[in-house]
Amino acid sequence: MRNFVTGVAALALLGACATPNPPTVTSRAVDRAFDGALEIANLPIAQVDDLPTGTVTYDGQIGADVEGDQLGSVLADMTMIVGFASNDIKGDVTNINLIDQNGDPDQRFDGTLLISGIESNGNLDAGASGLISGVDGSGRAVESDLNLDLEGTVRNGMRDGDSVYGSVTGEARGDLDLTFDGVFFGNN
Repeated sequence: MRNFVTGVAALALLGACATPNPPTVTSRAVDRAFDGALEIANLPIAQVDDLPTGTVTYDGQIGADVEGDQLGSVLADMTMIVGFASNDIKGDVTNINLIDQNGDPDQRFDGTLLISGIESNGNLDAGASGLISGVDGSGRAVESDLNLDLEGTVRNGMRDGDSVYGSVTGEARGDLDLTFDGVFFGNN
């Protein structure tokens, strides 16, 4: 009887340990994203006459330093849809990867952030929010509400108004408390 109780207790302890999702980026992809962000950051800001008309989809990424219960950074995919005629912004943030302090991808968080905001004369003011889940440093499954503020501008790259760039700040609160400080960037 004693071995049975010990075996059940061991199984219960094993069940308490969660396995993180493997990251979907490499260290090389993190470096390429950093280079891409720098390139777009140096593009000229689009003037009102340079702005597209209608609706434009910008595909890019969010990169941010992370502090709190985990230290390092995140790299995530972003789709930002800007309605220049309607002055609205929507989209999403997916594939949120945690990068450790050494620059090595650690895990991919589950969850999608929805983007909502306004565009005014090429100025972008939006929020991205949603529930993320992952595994903390102790192997415990965790989830938190993540809320990000995105403020930026439309930029001129190869064509007028074909890029977006700006700052990202925010926090995750819940089982895992984190603060975010970084940038978003994308191209059409």
